[in-house]
Amino acid sequence: MMLIIKYLRIILPHVAIALIVFAMSLGYFYNWRGKAVLLTTDKTNVFITKNKEIKIVPYALTLSNFKVDFYDSGEPKSFEAFIDVEENNATKTISLRVNHPYKMRFGQDLYLLSYDNSNPENPEYCVVELVNDPFQGLFLAGIILIITVLIASFFSFCTKTNEK
Repeated sequence: MMLIIKYLRIILPHVAIALIVFAMSLGYFYNWRGKAVLLTTDKTNVFITKNKEIKIVPYALTLSNFKVDFYDSGEPKSFEAFIDVEENNATKTISLRVNHPYKMRFGQDLYLLSYDNSNPENPEYCVVELVNDPFQGLFLAGIILIITVLIASFFSFCTKTNEK
């Protein structure tokens, strides 16, 4: 039994690294980033990638409200978009801020990029980006596996040191 554990401690880190590299490689070829302009008047479920490909998602987004806070100097301090997400005949409102993405689904993150600068008091549109990485789960599994192996190795080393 100890021999199996010894070999697992050697093999599992390599399996975890291979899993991470495999997920990153698949993610490189199969992930995509698409931008969409959300209006207060229309729904959209279409994102355009930098290669001008059209990606359609199974939910519709509409800008319901947008809030901009300003410094005393008049420069924008923070932006917050309230977006209605309609999926399966149900609608929920999400809040989206700069540098605070919203996880639409596992492997899909929605980012706020820009807004209607010509009308800062009452913006009529905002620009969002959807980052789709379907292999994010494999990558996280590899990270968790390598951390688990490192912790197990550490405790194994500590118990061996205390026995001597």
